[in-house]
Amino acid sequence: MRAAVCYESHMPLKVEELELSPPKANEAEVQLVGAGVCHSDYHFVDGHITPTTLPLVLGHEGAGVVTKIGPGVENVSPGDHIIFSMDAMCGYCRNCTLGRPTLCETYGRVFTMPDGTTRFSKDGRPYYSMVGIGTFADRTVVAADRLVKVRDDVPLEKACLIGCAVITGVGSVVHRAKVEAGTTVVVFGCGGVGLNVIQGAILASAAKIIAVDTVEFKLEKAREMGATDVINASLVEPGPRIAEITGGGADYAFEVVGWPDLVVQAFKSIRPGGTAVMVGVQPPETKITIDAWDLFQDRALIGAFHGSAMPRVDFPWLLDLYMDGRIKLDELITRYRPLDEINEAFEDMNNGVTARTVLTFG
Repeated sequence: MRAAVCYESHMPLKVEELELSPPKANEAEVQLVGAGVCHSDYHFVDGHITPTTLPLVLGHEGAGVVTKIGPGVENVSPGDHIIFSMDAMCGYCRNCTLGRPTLCETYGRVFTMPDGTTRFSKDGRPYYSMVGIGTFADRTVVAADRLVKVRDDVPLEKACLIGCAVITGVGSVVHRAKVEAGTTVVVFGCGGVGLNVIQGAILASAAKIIAVDTVEFKLEKAREMGATDVINASLVEPGPRIAEITGGGADYAFEVVGWPDLVVQAFKSIRPGGTAVMVGVQPPETKITIDAWDLFQDRALIGAFHGSAMPRVDFPWLLDLYMDGRIKLDELITRYRPLDEINEAFEDMNNGVTARTVLTFG
């Protein structure tokens, strides 16, 4: 099989032939159909996050068809259409029992299989997989509890976005922040996840949805996805403009880029009693400093991990919304590329000319 591999930061990925071991107990093999190209993947390339398990098959957002299952697998069968979840979802740990499977305590987001071994290899050398999935590959083997079976009539090259971009954005609004109808929302960063924060705000019946970015293409996409107002932060200071639009500050602000200064800016944009939500992946060991008096005015700063998702419930729900025309997937996809063009997909993303690129596997 073929996969896109990170050997070191600040170097292009290499697409090459690897060996794939068959699934063991409680594991399944999946043939990929579509894989979304997310900035979280690129974080391992640009040094935003330093990879400690190399070589690493990147990719965490994907959908495909189950081809083989190991002993003990009961949730999927060969031929099933699935979306990958980044989280373990064992179903019996404390957090899973409390309905918070994104914080599953069984084995978390490891870069191996749960037993500490890998299924990718080359010449006897183990190759790791991003969050135990590795979707930048035409086939992968994963723990079966990471798979969510979905309806067969949804195009998998579109459904792949549900696993990260869509649920992270929508879930941060409806699950974590619990945005209320009639409130005002500001979104800092209008990439793939930020656009889905906008979709989540629409589902929550927000009155005003303000999109902030420095790239006109992304602001145009934000309007297309339903933003009521847009602010180009390279031309206008966002804070005063947000205060003007909202009459003193937003009820909710979402930081969806992954930069500490932007988290502070989002926090400063909310009114007393408001909530700022950190969605973007921050560099490890990052420190964020805010004025304690602002917290004392009933403002809140919270984090959102994978949209506080319940994947076995949320993924089918979101696909039903898409098939009913109530959320947009097609409009999120700017371009399809083959696996060999992964580095070009990263370049498009960094140049701000795509909302989401989807890798396809022929």
